[in-house]
Amino acid sequence: MNIELSEATRSLVSKERQELSKLHSLILELDASEEELASLKTALSDLDGIFMVVISGEYNAGKSSLINALLAKKVMTEGVTPTTDRVTIISYGDEPKIIEESSSLARREYPAEILRDVAFVDTPGTNAIIKEHQELTEHFIPRADLVLFVTSADRPFTESERQFLELIASWGKKVVIIINKMDIIDSNEEKQKILNFVAEHARATLGSSPSIFSLKAKQAFMAKQENNLEKIKDSGINDLEQYIENSLANDSRLKLKLLNPLGVAERIASNFKEVISERLKLLEDDKKTLAEVDRQLNQYEKDTERELSNHMARIKNILLEVEKRGDIFFDDTIRTRNILNLMKTDRIKQDFESQVIKNVEKDIDLAISELVDWFLQRNLNLWEDMMGFVNQRRQAGKEKMIGDIGGRFQYDRDSLITKLKLNSEKVLENYDQDSEARKLANNLQNSVLHSGIGLVGGLGLGAATVAIFSGLALDLTGIALGTAVAGLGLFVIPRRRSAAKKNLHLKMQDVRDGLEASLEQELNKELRKSLDKLKNAIEPYTRFVRSEINNIDKNKASLEENITSLEHLKQEIEAIEA
Repeated sequence: MNIELSEATRSLVSKERQELSKLHSLILELDASEEELASLKTALSDLDGIFMVVISGEYNAGKSSLINALLAKKVMTEGVTPTTDRVTIISYGDEPKIIEESSSLARREYPAEILRDVAFVDTPGTNAIIKEHQELTEHFIPRADLVLFVTSADRPFTESERQFLELIASWGKKVVIIINKMDIIDSNEEKQKILNFVAEHARATLGSSPSIFSLKAKQAFMAKQENNLEKIKDSGINDLEQYIENSLANDSRLKLKLLNPLGVAERIASNFKEVISERLKLLEDDKKTLAEVDRQLNQYEKDTERELSNHMARIKNILLEVEKRGDIFFDDTIRTRNILNLMKTDRIKQDFESQVIKNVEKDIDLAISELVDWFLQRNLNLWEDMMGFVNQRRQAGKEKMIGDIGGRFQYDRDSLITKLKLNSEKVLENYDQDSEARKLANNLQNSVLHSGIGLVGGLGLGAATVAIFSGLALDLTGIALGTAVAGLGLFVIPRRRSAAKKNLHLKMQDVRDGLEASLEQELNKELRKSLDKLKNAIEPYTRFVRSEINNIDKNKASLEENITSLEHLKQEIEAIEA
């Protein structure tokens, strides 16, 4: 910065560097783009650079003519078609010289006194036929300490110019509007209409009233060549040059030079304030969805346990019916008048099986089969719900954040949701209900076999239960009863009938309790495995959401503190007396 600074001003510059550096570190953590980081870094370095006046506007508005008029030398090429295909910085040099810095940037040196204190920047026209021209202009605007926006009297303040002025204003730039080619307008009345029209629309677009100058750039250039003072004055160039000279006075130039990086910083900070807001909104929605998923999993567990009780009640009812029929069988069979038949073991066993056992094997196997199908379907539904959750969150990310977040945050979030999606798809694609049903049925049977209630290995639960009852019929009747009658007489029959029923009740209770305990234990184990698998699948994303919310809350507080500091700094700079 080619200005002698007071101690107080040096302190302002130091504060500004500190706050801009803080913002740079913060947006780096928030996955800022290379372009955003470069803009802020350039704004910092430009604090030490020469004062830059950027000339912008649509092509053929007369930007090159304006520069030539200000320098009183035909430095820039003029034409009705886009003639500037890159940004050109015009600064002081002892001899005219062109330095090609890149395909998009050139430097021209020229020995004009005004260039000792200022560099003019000629930019490609906005709304040009060549799209890259406009992009070059838009990307260079953040570097401007002062913007001279040139519009043409024959098409003043077009819609594209309004949009471009909005972009300039978003960077917090000082804007001066120049209405060029006023020499093509004949009447003073028409000229005033144009001035009023531009002033009104510029105020509405910028939110303040910029300085506006009427100019005849080509006339100014020619008049300077001829040293025709009257035409120079009539061209309007004197008023503009006086404005620029005042702007280059030390305090005025200092204010603009210090405010320029703040404008860049405010725009970037504002953008990232919105980014943080959008991220938090998305993450809070994620958090609510995860809480809802957790609630549904808890409810799923409770509902499954309740419905499991209903299925177990059905199996117990089958056994209770056996028990009731057994009571009736013993009451009807173990009687004195039936003593001869009681000695026939095979007959008793056949009658017991036909009257008591009946369709127990089929009923139990059907109940178990339906229990297995029910359980597996609930498990399948659980993973289908997971797919619904995944798709919902993926869509939320696309709708709200694509193009606004970018960087690590979006990559990590998308990656985790994609893993969830692939995991869920794999479970659903590889799900073979018949195979899973056989596996679960085997697990249930093995659980019962190891429960100690004495079922026969290798048999289905229904067949094994029938085997128990068949043995029970043999134990409680036949040989045991026949021996007792032969040795003790007929009076033992009522006692044996009572004992048979009691033993039946005890044995049936054991069978019911054993089946219920072993089946519930195995199914609860399977339920826990299923829930744990799903929760483990979700956990990385849950952890990510919690962690990111904590980080973003910290970033939000830091950014708000930085924005407040920038606002206070801006007030101090604006308080500098020009």
